[in-house]
Amino acid sequence: MKKLAITLVIVIGLLVAADFGAAAIAEYQVSKKMRQELALNEDPSVRINGFPFLYQAAVGDFRDVRLAAQAVKVGQLSEVGIEADLHHARVSTPDVVAGKADRIQVDELVGRVKLKASDVGRFIGITDLTINPAPKDALTSEGGSSEGSGDADQSGPSSTVDRTRTTVQLDGSVNIAGEQTKVKVIAVLSLLNGQLKIEPRKLDIVTGSYGEIPLPEVFERSVLEQFNTSLDPGLLPFKVTPTAVGVERGALIVEGSAANVTIGPGGMTTG
Repeated sequence: MKKLAITLVIVIGLLVAADFGAAAIAEYQVSKKMRQELALNEDPSVRINGFPFLYQAAVGDFRDVRLAAQAVKVGQLSEVGIEADLHHARVSTPDVVAGKADRIQVDELVGRVKLKASDVGRFIGITDLTINPAPKDALTSEGGSSEGSGDADQSGPSSTVDRTRTTVQLDGSVNIAGEQTKVKVIAVLSLLNGQLKIEPRKLDIVTGSYGEIPLPEVFERSVLEQFNTSLDPGLLPFKVTPTAVGVERGALIVEGSAANVTIGPGGMTTG
């Protein structure tokens, strides 16, 4: 009985090793294909989640495939992060075995890009820029309502949530009357024609000689204008249409999704 148990453990161990080994080979092949599809300079990271992999391969249904590429150059931005989640990526097992598989059917595809604080800071000329979700009441005035939350995940159960705009807190040093001054800006982040629009609304002085007295209006307008900009994140993975914006510590997020996606030699189609 003891020998049988040991034998079973060894067999299971070998199967697990084979499973992970097969997954690693598949991830490598998918990475090569996705590099071509996304026109990247290097192979993206590919992770095929779910166990056992061999069962998913046998039935031709991969429950969760995650792709990620870092430091992608998009226009004037050079550190754009690109991610894509393929939920239930289906491929014909007989075609794979025969070496003829040339298309993937995906139940749902979620694509997102991340614009890092360092990249955004260089773009607007504030090299020490930091990005954080704004407090929920950051732009709430007396008797009014807030512009929205800066949380990256706002999907929630409510269908009334507008995911094309949110609030963001931007901190950095700017020149005020010849003195480098640390400021905090609360801005509205919105999605307009596929671009990210940053509209500064509120300014606070963090450090500097103006921290104890009101900043003259002309200086305040000038500082806020430095944060006022539009950013083009480029196309989302697989040309998914941008539908939502978000904020996480250190980055601005643009996201979109598509259902019933077919990826093949002719490109990508939906529906």
